[in-house]
Amino acid sequence: MYRFNIWKIVLIIGVLLLSLLYLMPTPDSLYLPLYGNLPLWIQEDLPRFEVTEDNAFKVNLADVDYPEGKNLQEATDELQDVFNVQLKKLEFEENVDYAFDSTEEKEFFVRLISDKAKENPAEILENLHLYGSIPPTLRKILPANRLKLGLDLKGGVHLVLEIDLEKSKRALLRDNAYAIPETLKAEQIICRQAEQVSGEDALNVLVEIPSRLKSEKEERDKYIKKAVELLNDVDFFEDAEVVTENESQSMYRLSLTEKSMQEYSDEAIQQVLIVLRNRVDAFGVAEPSIRQEANRPRIIIELPGAKDSSEPLRIVQTMGRLEFKIAKKHPSGGSLYTGSANTPPPEELEDNTEIRYHHETGDWYVLESPVLLSGHNIEDSRPSTGSAFNIVVLMTFDSEGSNKFAKITGEHIGEHLAILLDDKVQSAPVIRTQIRRNAMIEGNFTSEEANYLSNILNAGAFPVGVQVGEERAVAPTLGQESIDNGIKAAIIGLGFVLFFMILYYRLSGIIAIIALVFNMIIIISALAGFGAALTLPGIAGLVLTIGMAVDANVLIFERIREELRSGKAVWDAITNGYQRAFITILDANLTTFFTALVLYHFGTGPIRGFAVTLGIGILASMFTAIVVTREIYGLVIGNRDVQKLSI
Repeated sequence: MYRFNIWKIVLIIGVLLLSLLYLMPTPDSLYLPLYGNLPLWIQEDLPRFEVTEDNAFKVNLADVDYPEGKNLQEATDELQDVFNVQLKKLEFEENVDYAFDSTEEKEFFVRLISDKAKENPAEILENLHLYGSIPPTLRKILPANRLKLGLDLKGGVHLVLEIDLEKSKRALLRDNAYAIPETLKAEQIICRQAEQVSGEDALNVLVEIPSRLKSEKEERDKYIKKAVELLNDVDFFEDAEVVTENESQSMYRLSLTEKSMQEYSDEAIQQVLIVLRNRVDAFGVAEPSIRQEANRPRIIIELPGAKDSSEPLRIVQTMGRLEFKIAKKHPSGGSLYTGSANTPPPEELEDNTEIRYHHETGDWYVLESPVLLSGHNIEDSRPSTGSAFNIVVLMTFDSEGSNKFAKITGEHIGEHLAILLDDKVQSAPVIRTQIRRNAMIEGNFTSEEANYLSNILNAGAFPVGVQVGEERAVAPTLGQESIDNGIKAAIIGLGFVLFFMILYYRLSGIIAIIALVFNMIIIISALAGFGAALTLPGIAGLVLTIGMAVDANVLIFERIREELRSGKAVWDAITNGYQRAFITILDANLTTFFTALVLYHFGTGPIRGFAVTLGIGILASMFTAIVVTREIYGLVIGNRDVQKLSI
């Protein structure tokens, strides 16, 4: 006797409705008010914006309980990104119609500048659709994604970046050789020297003992203890080891190990991912895919819709490392120590000096090696017009950078300050007065070059060296051909399965076909819900799933036929058929599902796409074959006295 299971019917209808929601096209006019433009965590955890009396949008970030992995700076960056995108849609321009501001009390402002922006601030704030009308708790189960086409279907650029660990190791040693003496000096510890040990991944740090402490053992011990604690706090290096020690000085060794380099590599890759996403967003590439390759120091970048790889390559190959150094004067006095590209640079240099070349002309400069200020202190940069109507890039420093820049320019008035990007001199202006917050890069830029440099500086520099390991462009025509062939294969496969099932199993075959269509809906909607992209291997997995989806039904139908031949009543035969086939179906599908998991874990790119589609298809086919078809039998036959089953 059939028992009506209300929870199964609710489950089936719920899965069907949710799947259809993910597949429904949603226009922006409906989507944006429903979901809001701010990320979900901001909508949940941050207070709402309010319009102030002086025509600004304000939110207080002081008492926010940030989720794991988020902080004040990231919240501010995300808010600025959303406002920039949405205000540009309303035809407002940054620094012309609006500007961002913040206070020490952690208040974030979007200040409206132009008369056009000040006309109706409340209406502008409403049109930005920052917050969705759907409650955040409901947002977690309602679709926020739509199915995207992968690179092989849509066309675009595929790049693989490899972390250059040797180059990164050299940079880590070099940077700390400059930074450690400055860190110790700030804590009143005298450090005259920090240099790399020849042939080893280690630094020797020489700490001097002040003469006033030589006779005071207790004070001397405190001094040395403080120095050792500071050295032990240097990231990615082992604790300091004593090399030599006497009354006037101590030599300590800081070593890099494989374990510490692995930690440095893992952290650096995460930072590279952040910088890459910022850069790609800044250059307006739609729906980029940027991810780390499993268990390897490689990053895969897919940029759908990019026509060629020249601009993406330029974006990812630029390190973006901005540095400020003092340019040396010529030993004979007076002029800057520089020469043209056709003049050989000096062979012998003073200690702590280096040769660097101009990015455009190739002229060489002799610079002091220590980096006085770096690009991580830049708060904002933008193209502008200089005094002679030439295009320049203006930079604004954060509070730490402002203090450093004021000190540098105050102590070196009359000298040349070289501004370098990736070890290439952009300009070397004379410091005429102390400057506190703003700096300017000149370089005969075109508008495009100035925008590019500004975007690179705003996105930040790569913390480690990277190199392009693989590059290829996929033509959109190939993508369209793949789509057409994939659809054709799916239709042909589905047609054959449909024909066979109806011919061989008759009415029961139609039930299997209904389950198969339901199965396809679940798979495609699940891909959309997970934010996955449909790729050519994904289509292959989909086609394979069409065949596998009816396999469970075939097992069930054959078991039902055996029960009917033994003289069982129709509903008893159906019940026993499902029970007897269940273990076989479970065993076969679990084996394939575990294979899909292995493919996903160890595979990359296309193989993962295939594994995802296959895994989802297996789960969906088990649900439709075991649950959906049985309930269809129950609704069609139920407790009716049916003497013969069409199977």
